[in-house]
Parts: sequence; C-alpha cells; structure tokens
Amino acid sequence: MFGKIVIVTILFSSLSPPLLQATEIPPNATVLDPDIVWDVANPDSFAVSSDGKQIAYISKGAIWLCGVDVGPPTKLVDLPNTTTSILAEPKYLEQREKSARSPHDRRFTALTGPVHAGRDYVFGLGWTSSQDGLFYTVRKRVGNNTPVTAYHVMHVSLAGEVDEITVIEGQFGIPYEEDSSFHVTTNRKHVVVSYYSTLIWDVDRARPQATPYDRLVPSSASGRFLGIEIDTRQLVLVDEQFAIAKRFDVTFPVERMVDLTWSDDEHFAICRTHNEYGSQGATALRINLETGHQTPSVKCNVSDRFLFIGAEGKFLQLRVANQGIWGYMNGEAGTRAIVVEPDGESRHLFTTKGFRKPEKGQWGSIFPPMIAAADGSRIAFALPRPEDQAPGAQYHLIDLQGCTTPLEPVSDASYITPYFPITFADESRRLIARSGSTLFSVPVPAVDPTEEARDDQ
Repeated sequence: MFGKIVIVTILFSSLSPPLLQATEIPPNATVLDPDIVWDVANPDSFAVSSDGKQIAYISKGAIWLCGVDVGPPTKLVDLPNTTTSILAEPKYLEQREKSARSPHDRRFTALTGPVHAGRDYVFGLGWTSSQDGLFYTVRKRVGNNTPVTAYHVMHVSLAGEVDEITVIEGQFGIPYEEDSSFHVTTNRKHVVVSYYSTLIWDVDRARPQATPYDRLVPSSASGRFLGIEIDTRQLVLVDEQFAIAKRFDVTFPVERMVDLTWSDDEHFAICRTHNEYGSQGATALRINLETGHQTPSVKCNVSDRFLFIGAEGKFLQLRVANQGIWGYMNGEAGTRAIVVEPDGESRHLFTTKGFRKPEKGQWGSIFPPMIAAADGSRIAFALPRPEDQAPGAQYHLIDLQGCTTPLEPVSDASYITPYFPITFADESRRLIARSGSTLFSVPVPAVDPTEEARDDQ
C-alpha cells in the first residue's frame, strides 16, 4: 500500500571509459559530468536547490553534488545495490548503453529478473529547507519471499555526513510504489509518507500514529499541510502538529480518489478527483484558499501535471497521454500544454500527436517528456519533424505567448534531437540537459517572437 513506483535509468560508469559521449552539444554548454549513469525511470533521482544554484543527482550508485554552471561533481554518499550502481558494473554494459540513449521514461526497465527485484530503490531525493543537505529514502528488502520491506529515511550534509533518521518497516503493498513520497518535518520528529493513503510515522516512538487524513501535501514555504480529512472528506489546512487549522467548503465523494497541487505561496490549490482506475477519467477544480472561490471543474487526465505560475492562481496544465479514456480512445494521445488564467479561461500553447515510429537504427520514445520552468516562462517540448524529414522530433522552447525556438543544433541525425532537457535552474536562466552519458548546462536561449508552434491538432 506504499503507492506506486516504476523505474528507468540513465547512466554512469566508473569502471570503463565514457560510453556515449555527446556528439553534438551547444558550443556555450558547460559540461558538469562527462560520464553519467542515471536512473531515467526514477523521477526522484535529480533535485535542484531552492536557490537554483546547485543540483544533486544519483549516478554510479551514489548521490553527487554539483553547481549548475561548473563541474566536476562531488560525491556525497554511496548507494550500493541501487539501479545505477548495478548498471555501472562491466557486465551490464549493454543495458547501460541502452539507458544512456533513452529519454526520461518511468516505464523504462534497465534491469530484469532477480537483480531487478532484489535491488534497493531510492525515493524522494530533495533538499532541506535550509539547503544544508539532502533527504532521501532507501527501500531495502528484509528477506526473500516476504512482502515486508524496510524504508531507511536518511539525511546527508553537504560535507557528506550521513544520518539515519528512522526506519519504517511493514507490509506496504509492493510493487505499487511509483507515486510514493517521503516528507521529513522541519523538527525531524515525523515522516509523512503519501501513497494510496497517508502514513504519519512518529520518529521517536518508531511507529505510526493515528492518521485522520487520507491525503497530506506539505507546503514548500512552511511546515503546514493541505489535506483531506477521512471522516468528513473535507479539504483542510493542517498545522505542524497535524491539527486542523482551517476548513474549506469543499468535500469529495467517498468513492473518489483525490490528489492535490498546492501553490508555493499557499494561496491556491488544484483538487483532482478520479476513480481507482485512471482510464475512467478525472476532473479538477481550482480553489482560492483565502476567499474560497472555486473555478468550474474540468475534465483532465490522471497523469496531467499542474504548475502554478502566477500570484493570482494562473497555472499550466501539462499532458503526456498515451492511453485511456482521455488518450487514444478520444484521439488525444500525445503532449499538450494549456494555460489556465485566473478567471478560468484557458488557451492551448501546443498539442502534438504525429510522432512517426522510429526507423531501423533509430532509438527514441513516442512521446518525449516536457520540462517546464518553475515560473512557467519556458517549456521544453519535442515537436514532431515534418513529413519530408526523417521520423522523430526536435526539442523546442516555447513561452507563454506561444512563440517557439528550436534547441540548437537542429538536426535529424537521431530520433530525438539535439539532447534531452532535464530541468531549468538558476531562476530559469540555465537548462540542465543530457546527451548520451554527458550531463551539461546551457544558458536558456531567447525565444524567437517570429516563430509560432505548429499545432499538430
């Protein structure tokens, strides 16, 4: 019952020369790590500091620290028996190369069989609020043929000093873990684990405490939480002692699952409800947590991501839909970006569908991921090539006005070009990206106001 997790891998090798060095990276790029072995299926394997100046990532069976504009990285702590440590072994060269060619894809499986089932898995790599270290959780199997699993919640300082905060052990519904999250409270007295429901773990007593909420989302600005009360099914604001500080005039049916997106300033929230099976569709509404005003519910996909980008509740709705009732069945498979204004009006930035399958010798993903800047000023997305060119896609940047610019260099040498964006950093001034086994950063280029996105729809 510890949520859902699927794992993918990007790669590093300490035992051999760099596997897939970038053949084409921008001339103004700064190489951060020339030999990365990264788990591309694990969304928790990369984290940017809150000031945007440093990155932490998992590679070659360790957590590494690096500036966003200068390398090389510094190793903080080893993570043996994890995906990237196994891939770094010489006998997994083929899997390592395959992973290095792959974009970020939670469905990607670099390892199979007993080595995949027996490996440790890392959750929730993230920075402390003071930026003096990182939290992370390592899942370790207690033994063979048992559903019992131990989750070691850890802290590592920027000097590499490691501290085990607690160990949470129990039967948590393996293997459905990919949506699990581990949040350590400011005073380190509790760990809030969110999965299918919510677990509040008392660190001092080493046991769970009574949890009246089936959803808790921590604030990025304080020690508070936004949650759903179990008994009333009401949206509530929860303080650091897990007591209800405020109730909102929003309730949800018992049979519907709810997930929440909370704005950084704590003024707005998006409440998405859906049935147990995501293919049955979902609806989402936005609420002003200060005034209680709600915008009408809209249909959405359970995999859609929401990102607040303005003080007035403006947000982005990002979609990568492969299947389900809002996917192929309705002709909406592909990628999409929508801007939703404070008054509820929405406008499409782009919709892409026409990804032709790779030709022989090409390697790629049907729907490459989108990467959005925290302020919404830029989105990196893959635009399908015209019919007169080779199958595949060229990554572009698009701004909120719908103007686009291709990421240089423009080429059709591979299925997806020119490289895989990972995240924006330094107040959206730099783009962290990967080409083969090379991790680098590049200044974010200006968007050409004369070019508009081609909407495949």
